[in-house]
Amino acid sequence: MLDRYKIAFARLKIDRIPERWSEATNKGAPHKAFLLLAIMDLIAQGEITENFIELKSDLLETFDLYWEKVMGGKRQTTIAMPFYHMKSEGFWHLVPIPGQEIALNSPVRSLVRMRQCLLGAKLDPELFALLTVAETRDALRQILIETYFAPQTRPILVEVGIITAQAFAYSRELLVRSQRRFKLRETPEVEAHYFAESRSTGFRRTIVSAYQHTCAICRIRIVTPEGRTAVSAAHIVPWSVSHNDDPRNGMALCGLHHWAFDEGVVSIEPSTYRIIVSPVVRSDDEATEPLRTLQDQPLYLPENEEIYPAKEALRWHQKELFRATIPPSLV
Repeated sequence: MLDRYKIAFARLKIDRIPERWSEATNKGAPHKAFLLLAIMDLIAQGEITENFIELKSDLLETFDLYWEKVMGGKRQTTIAMPFYHMKSEGFWHLVPIPGQEIALNSPVRSLVRMRQCLLGAKLDPELFALLTVAETRDALRQILIETYFAPQTRPILVEVGIITAQAFAYSRELLVRSQRRFKLRETPEVEAHYFAESRSTGFRRTIVSAYQHTCAICRIRIVTPEGRTAVSAAHIVPWSVSHNDDPRNGMALCGLHHWAFDEGVVSIEPSTYRIIVSPVVRSDDEATEPLRTLQDQPLYLPENEEIYPAKEALRWHQKELFRATIPPSLV
């Protein structure tokens, strides 16, 4: 059975027009290989436990990471293309939304359209079983790497797999850490065995998920069909000071309020979890009204109280970064 799928993986139907693709991908389109590698990574990390592949953010982000590391630059297509066209391989079976079966007779070229007509996909049961076992999964992974990527590219693919595995492990470690006594500062050596990118990805995944892609300050929540979110993971006490990725030292913030928080234009009252706005935000300027109206508004908090922002961290921010007074030069 393994040999059957080794052959199938080595004979993926891909675009092989030489002018379109570089030596890095053996002059072929890497989309299907990236998708299968991403799925394998998520199975290995226990994020996919059943034979049903959905277009969730973890899959989109892992696919993107492979693309960015190997191809560089902005993608010219979306994961929708390999997700749809994989059906030609025989082992990949699309699962339409009831009533949308006919829509899948034509190529689905965008994630927006895909979400309108598709629930997800299933693999052959035999193939999924092989992918749940480390030894056979690694054998099939090796086929993909050696068939579709040049020797100089293969170490990059291995690195992406390591980053993904470390990021999930780090995210789980952070949730465990949140159950212990909070430390304002950690020693740099605590995370020394993780890649910096793995730490960053793990911290972001933990925080953004905990806040359900919602800005803790303005409560905006936007997630594009491609899985892009309006928020990022912000440290309360900056990493450069704290070396602390404890979820209680983080909040999900949109771009504007991440900047405003880092610059001390807004802060959070530790005892009430209410927003305070610096007096440097002038009341005589109509353009600042969106910030001024946040004064005394409640912070959006995670469902899990164990990862509420640490009051010790908020006190540090209020003392060290918050602009509590107006500089004489602005009076």
